[in-house]
Amino acid sequence: MKLRDWLTMLKLSRPWILLLCINTAFFIFLAWVAYPETFKLLVGIMIIFSAASIVLGELFVRKSQTKQDKVFYKFLREPSLEQESVLIQSIGEIHKEKVNDLANKLRMLNDQLDEVKLQSRDYEEFIESWVHEIKTPIALFNFVLQNRKEEMSELVYQRLEHARININDHVEKILFYARLQAVHVDYKLERVSLNLCYEDVQLELQSLLDEKEVNVISNMEDVPIVSDEKTIRFIFTQILVNAVKYSHEKMDSFIWLKTGFDSVKNRYYLKISDNGIGVLHSDLPFIFDKGFTGDNPNKKQSTGIGLYLVKKLCDELQIKIEVESTYGKEFVIQFLFPKVED
Repeated sequence: MKLRDWLTMLKLSRPWILLLCINTAFFIFLAWVAYPETFKLLVGIMIIFSAASIVLGELFVRKSQTKQDKVFYKFLREPSLEQESVLIQSIGEIHKEKVNDLANKLRMLNDQLDEVKLQSRDYEEFIESWVHEIKTPIALFNFVLQNRKEEMSELVYQRLEHARININDHVEKILFYARLQAVHVDYKLERVSLNLCYEDVQLELQSLLDEKEVNVISNMEDVPIVSDEKTIRFIFTQILVNAVKYSHEKMDSFIWLKTGFDSVKNRYYLKISDNGIGVLHSDLPFIFDKGFTGDNPNKKQSTGIGLYLVKKLCDELQIKIEVESTYGKEFVIQFLFPKVED
């Protein structure tokens, strides 16, 4: 037992220790009056006996308290009628009413928690079902766009393609948001090619990049990372869509992508930078907060959910994020992936 535990027990036991000391002092006085010739011997015996009584008493209290603690914590984890009865037997019938009240409250809270979990699971299943259902008309929309392009003017096609990208983006946000609310999220961890993920996303967003006249310059080399491919594609999409959304309208816009290994941080990195309107320095610490849109007067309307999801997903996958920005000139975001030993 640690010294701190002894001190705590002594502090809690002060009343009966004080009473024992008073009794000992009284008997020492009686010994001094009745047996002056053997006073010193009697005093020594009484002091030793009192000290031993204190130590043994504390050990007994400690053992009893430990047993009660085990019963109490088991009751907290499972406040059943059986555990309630065991706890009452352990601490005494005098506390029966209080234990009954606590047990009833805990059982009520557990029932409410089970109900919330069930509702959350139903909500998650509904969202996932809705997302899969909505993908059917989206796929039909894509089919019409691809096969009837020549029947549309270039402007109409661009507008419809832009709408398709926005719909896909919002659907994916809903799906990932619902997944993050689940008690447990299943990630498929495997070797992921950042190049292939980027190429898929670029193909999906190419019409948006062309419409906004944003040039993407890739200097990416395949780095050996292990992650969830679907999540990586979602992260690429959010960052590229944001870069396009907040690009300068009156100057040539660029997005640069680069991968490599940071020997100082011992991590592989993916750096995405653009020469868009950037972020105010005062807003930079809050860009990953849910619903945050900032005070940037040049910012387009935004839900503030995209970067929030990116941060949450990166936390789940142990990917560090670093951002820096110069307002009106650039925005840089860097993802640092854990190094996986072969």
